[in-house]
Amino acid sequence: MSSFPSLSFNLYLVWKKILRTRVFFFFGITFVLFLGFLWWLADFNQARRFFFFLFPYIFLLMSQDIFKDEIESGSLENVLFLSFNFRRYLFEKNFSLFLIGSSFSAILFFPFLLGSILKDIFTPLILSSFFMGLMVGLYYLSLAGWLGFRLRSGANILAIILGQVFLFLVLMVSLTSSSSARDLLDLIFSAQPKNNQQAIFLYIFIALWPNVLTTQAYSALNLRLEIILLITLFFGFQSWHLRRLELKRE
Repeated sequence: MSSFPSLSFNLYLVWKKILRTRVFFFFGITFVLFLGFLWWLADFNQARRFFFFLFPYIFLLMSQDIFKDEIESGSLENVLFLSFNFRRYLFEKNFSLFLIGSSFSAILFFPFLLGSILKDIFTPLILSSFFMGLMVGLYYLSLAGWLGFRLRSGANILAIILGQVFLFLVLMVSLTSSSSARDLLDLIFSAQPKNNQQAIFLYIFIALWPNVLTTQAYSALNLRLEIILLITLFFGFQSWHLRRLELKRE
């Protein structure tokens, strides 16, 4: 059939692979325990804030080995992928992972949504933060997928995490040694640039650490449009790479 493999078949294959990924389930269990402990030790609002900031990493972890391992393993040398349908299968993995990640995230979000309603502290900003978190998760999928054509064995997500760690260390050094440390700190927490240099820094900061978009301070339209533009760009890179991809048959 010309539309084979379908998205449902893709979902099945991706889900089977996730079930074999121990790191994902280890993170999921640790994340749930951490949120529960924080809810009990601190308060509901603090646990909810950490949930919004951290749950996009679910999508990042699921995107390890998204392309290169499968391409080089020879598993695509199969009659299922006649007529170059392997390209569609590979690209649709992004949407399969997004659907699975969104479902898992929604399950984790439900107690916070219900708790907000019961405590009479529900606001539309709660839903906005959750949907922005899904957008950040899609960004991670697009970026990790693009890197996944070149890096294997989880190196694509490791590169992103190391980039964020490097950014964090640079910020810590800057805050302790720079005379303008207070201005940098104010910029990070307020997301209100005062000049072009600060605006450029803020855009770079969001590209490397997009999780901040789930906070109210980063709700400006131009900042959200940036992440949409980057998602489109990285998916475009994926599509361009897939069009040039040829399986090497022995």
